Amino acid sequence: MKKLILSTILASIALTGCQSIAGSSSKPSVITAQAQSKAERNKANAIAFYDLAFNQHKVQEAADKYIGDVYLQHNPMVADGKEAFVKGIGGFVSQAPQSRATIKRVVAEGDLVVLHVHSQLNANDLGKSVVDIFRFDDDGKIVEHWDTVQPVPAKTVSGRSMF
Repeated sequence: MKKLILSTILASIALTGCQSIAGSSSKPSVITAQAQSKAERNKANAIAFYDLAFNQHKVQEAADKYIGDVYLQHNPMVADGKEAFVKGIGGFVSQAPQSRATIKRVVAEGDLVVLHVHSQLNANDLGKSVVDIFRFDDDGKIVEHWDTVQPVPAKTVSGRSMF
């Protein structure tokens, strides 16, 4: 009889524990779903921004639509602010009207989106490997930017492409 009572108590404790775990998992799922939704929105915005600015060469439109009122720049050659972006990239695309940027990889986590891009001045240019990191605000606007740029060599030591 004692074994039956003890078994019943232990089973009740175990079931209560499982219910607590199951009950608490709904909140993290909602939070995870919201975070994933924002990350996916930011990812889509980064891709659209890049296409508009670097492929369609509509730099002002891209800045107005996707860059926030505050835009912090970590590239040592570019000033902070939307206007500095428009001036710098606008000048570049006007001098290189055949330039293209092909996005090879996109990673989104939280408020950050990372693009791995093959940037070319024209179809015959070996181009550059670019990694852009964008931080987005709660409204889905780009508010901070980091990048690194590396020339694509004709031949790599490993024999593998940079992309």
